Amino acid sequence: MPVSLSTIYKTRQDILTSMIQQLTAGIPDAYTGTDGVIRIIFEIEAGQFESLYLAEQLLLEDMWVSTASYQALVRYGDQYGLPMFQGNRAEGTLMFSGDDGGYIPQGTLAAHDPGNGLDPIYFETTADATLPSTGDPTPPLATPVDGGGNLTGAYEYILTYTTALGETLPSDESEIKTVNAGMIDLTGIALGGPGTTGRRLYRARNGDGNFRLVNDFAENTTTTWQDNVSDASIASAETPPIVDTGHAVVVAASAQEVGVDGNVVVGSITTISDGPAELTDVTNTIAFTGGQDPEDSEIYRSRLLNFIRNPQTGSVSDIEAWALNVDGVESATVLENTPGPGEVTVQITGPGGSVATPELIDEVQQTLDALDYANITIHVETFTPLSTDVTVDVTEGSGYTLQAVTPSVQQAVSDYINDLGVAETLKISGIIDAVFGLAGVDDVVVTTPTTNQATPAGQKRVAGVITVT
Repeated sequence: MPVSLSTIYKTRQDILTSMIQQLTAGIPDAYTGTDGVIRIIFEIEAGQFESLYLAEQLLLEDMWVSTASYQALVRYGDQYGLPMFQGNRAEGTLMFSGDDGGYIPQGTLAAHDPGNGLDPIYFETTADATLPSTGDPTPPLATPVDGGGNLTGAYEYILTYTTALGETLPSDESEIKTVNAGMIDLTGIALGGPGTTGRRLYRARNGDGNFRLVNDFAENTTTTWQDNVSDASIASAETPPIVDTGHAVVVAASAQEVGVDGNVVVGSITTISDGPAELTDVTNTIAFTGGQDPEDSEIYRSRLLNFIRNPQTGSVSDIEAWALNVDGVESATVLENTPGPGEVTVQITGPGGSVATPELIDEVQQTLDALDYANITIHVETFTPLSTDVTVDVTEGSGYTLQAVTPSVQQAVSDYINDLGVAETLKISGIIDAVFGLAGVDDVVVTTPTTNQATPAGQKRVAGVITVT
């Protein structure tokens, strides 16, 4: 019987049936019952032969890129110099708050809850860090000097420390000192510990507790100061903080897993999953970007076949394939005879459709220059980002609040915008489609923009401020 060129595999039952048929053709009265020795031996051998047929079938399929298994496909990519893209982790920064001098080791984990019953998305720090160790501020010593000044009344002071990211809670109040048309000498103005960048002095009058900023020391050295600032001049000055923002530090971090799920908007990461007890809060003050999913094996198979079949002489498809082969390039568009005859411009996007960094542009430029068989002039550039603000009005489902659904809505709208290609139109229906159906969202109306937004050539939309009302 002829053997198919694509299928040579035989099942254990087919093999057993064929063996019994051949035996009985030669020995018609041979006993082949299920309890017979010959039948048992044949069944054992048929199982072994089936494994051989299966191995041969897999080997046959792995001989061709069009039918190769995943592992064979990866090897073909290595062989032809066009490896499968394994994905990127999203990167950003985490801001931790906590106790004085708290240590944050590399690998500290924080999480974002995407809602919808999905598992948390984890992020890990990629460097060590230490929270400022300012210590607790103490109040200065106040000494009144009557006459020749702007102060009249009973005055008291409090002091705070400032750090790179904020301001500590204030000290206790100083002793109340009374002065008549004079000044107040302040001594013993406390110095903060490591991480202190300055101090802020607040003053209240006549015991009203209405402390106002009277002097901002932008250093950590001065210990004496004479206060002659009139009450009127600080009547509307800043008041002391009620939340400690001074014991905070920003740390580089990345998503624990590769993929677009790690691309989260500002303020999405709020849970410390695995870190020292000294840490109390975490958030991300910038969006995490750059996450890319691993390349789908069938998409890669098609890309590899196109690469193999192309002449590799510098054609448009060749240039696109070479550019995409550079790690970190998500898309590449070749514009022929641009900016002039005999020249091409290659517009690339970075991970997650982001603006390509100068380093990535330079790497692609060097790669294409080295592979330019056609001896044409190649220019590599990225797109011009066009920040796009969106406002959506959502109707919450039963049991949900606006605060609860806002993070997932912001993320969905941001993902839709960032996934748009270069010069691709922003569509109102696309925003609605991205939001409608999210957990807790019964209805959605886009209030800004009110119409579809065309995108000029060479530009690509990126998510701006996403407002949910």
